[in-house]
Amino acid sequence: MARTTDDARSTHRLPGMLRPTSGRRPDTTAFSITAIVVVVAFGFVLSKTHGVVHLDLQGVKALNRLHTGALGTLGATVYKVFSPAEAIILTVVIVAVIWAVSRNLRLAATFAVTVAVTWLSSDIVKLLVHRARPDRSAFAHHITEHPTDPSFPSGHMVFVATLAMAFVFLTRDKPYRGWVVAAGIVAVLVVAFSLISDGVHYPSDVTASVVWSVGVAPLVLGLWNRYVLPLTYRTPSSVEAPA
Repeated sequence: MARTTDDARSTHRLPGMLRPTSGRRPDTTAFSITAIVVVVAFGFVLSKTHGVVHLDLQGVKALNRLHTGALGTLGATVYKVFSPAEAIILTVVIVAVIWAVSRNLRLAATFAVTVAVTWLSSDIVKLLVHRARPDRSAFAHHITEHPTDPSFPSGHMVFVATLAMAFVFLTRDKPYRGWVVAAGIVAVLVVAFSLISDGVHYPSDVTASVVWSVGVAPLVLGLWNRYVLPLTYRTPSSVEAPA
C-alpha cells in the first residue's frame, strides 16, 4: 500500500504530458484504431468515387475564388511555412525552447516524438491511398509550385493539427490550457482554409488529416509514456500508472 501511494505521488509530480494514462481514465486505444481505420477506408472510397471527387472539387473552386489579395498571400505563406523542411526546423526550435525552459529532456523528447510519429505515419496512408491532387485547370488561382505527390491526407494539415494537440498535452496542468485549445482550433481552421483555397487539397483531405491527428497523437503519447519513457528512469515503477 505504501509503495502504491509513493508511486502515485511520484506520478503526480511528473509534468502532465509525461503521465501515463491511468486505468481509471477512458482507454483511447479503441478510438485511435477506429480513427485510423476510418481515415484509410475513407481515403480509398474518395479515390475511387467520381461523384464524391466532383463534389469535393466544388469546395476547392468555391474557396479558390477567395485566393486573391491578402487571403491569397496568406494561403501561399501558410503552405510555405508548413512545408516539410520548414516544419522540421520549426519542430526542432520548439523542442529546443521546451528543453531550455523546462530543463526536462524527457518532456522535450516526448513532445518531439508525439509530433514526429503522428505526422510521419500519415505518409503511409498517403502512399496506400495515392489520391491525385485537385485538377489545377479547374480553378483560376494557383500557388507558384503545385505539388505532385498524393493528396490524401494532407501532410501540412496533419503537422499543424498534431502540433496543436501536442501543445494541449504540454499544458495539461496549466490554467491557460483553454487558450491553447482555442489557439489550436484557430490555427487548424486557418491552415485548412489556406490549403483548400490554394487549390492543393480537397476539403476531405484536410478533414481526414484532422481526424488522423486527433486519433493517432493520443495513442502515440500513451504508448510512449507507458512503455518507453519508464525505461529512462532508474526506477521505472515510480512512473507507471497505478493499476
